[in-house]
Amino acid sequence: MNSIREIGENIKDSPYFSGEVSYDVPMNEHTTMKVGGKASAYIVPHDAVSAAIVVQECKKNAVRLVVLGGGSNVVVSDDGIVLSTERMNAISFCSEQKKVGLDGAPWKSGTLVRVSCGAGALMNDIVAFCASHGLWGLSCFAGLPGTAGGAAYMNARCYEKEASDVIASVTFLNFDKIVANTDIKVAEFQEIYHNNRVDWSYKCSPFVAKNILIVGVDFYCIAVEGKDVSDVIFAKNDAYVHDRIVKGHFKAPSAGSVFKNNRAFGKPSGMLVDEAGLKGFSVGGAQITPWHGNFIINTGTATASDVGKLVDVARERVRNMTGFVLEPEIIFI
Repeated sequence: MNSIREIGENIKDSPYFSGEVSYDVPMNEHTTMKVGGKASAYIVPHDAVSAAIVVQECKKNAVRLVVLGGGSNVVVSDDGIVLSTERMNAISFCSEQKKVGLDGAPWKSGTLVRVSCGAGALMNDIVAFCASHGLWGLSCFAGLPGTAGGAAYMNARCYEKEASDVIASVTFLNFDKIVANTDIKVAEFQEIYHNNRVDWSYKCSPFVAKNILIVGVDFYCIAVEGKDVSDVIFAKNDAYVHDRIVKGHFKAPSAGSVFKNNRAFGKPSGMLVDEAGLKGFSVGGAQITPWHGNFIINTGTATASDVGKLVDVARERVRNMTGFVLEPEIIFI
């Protein structure tokens, strides 16, 4: 088996690979919680074929591959090879629809428009693109510190709307079809999932725990006609961002909501953590925020171990108090 550096150099030297390969990259620079050790190799492919080259080389050498989007819902502790989708971030209209401005646009109010996004496109950039073209439907995701691929994978939920409510299709690489030591042919391993609305559930998608890599997401939006409509949509985006600020989402580095809510139990997870007396409780540099029981922040020196231990404390305290077991939403990798 080749060393990590040899694997990285093989990927970089492939005539089919377009992207960047770096070594010993601190992962705290690539996650919203600012926690993580060093990735032995940090690889940023520019397209699906390049991503497949990375997968193929890792499979050939039996090396674990970690896929990273916006780093907003994860806590990274292990080193190894990390594939980042950050450069697969194009945003455009679906190929069968013309890109047009608002002046003289052929769309009428109510027209359903598909917006095609690379997996690494930031949700903030996507909602801004839609607003600039008078497209409604994604404003509630403004301020979400994640990517299109992450939103699809986790079925992100914001202000009572789920990503699955607005996703038309998801393009992904099927790792099981990428065979070591064979030519990379996109048609053989790239698949498209068309949203049937029945494969999704609360913060869970058809892609969770599957051996795949999301490379693109198409969203449905609704065209809106009228004077200054873009300004109206941008203002709505800003209102959602302001609400997140007021709630303290951006006061300190965090990974977003720590635990999923279980509506059958009847209380939000943050309330359960609060009632367990854990607001402000710390382990090392990780702290449950004093203002919200379902956020853990990095006060400056947190490690992945600190965060993991704090999650365990919260789960144990709530279980002892209520008998209910909190389900983590953040992913430890």
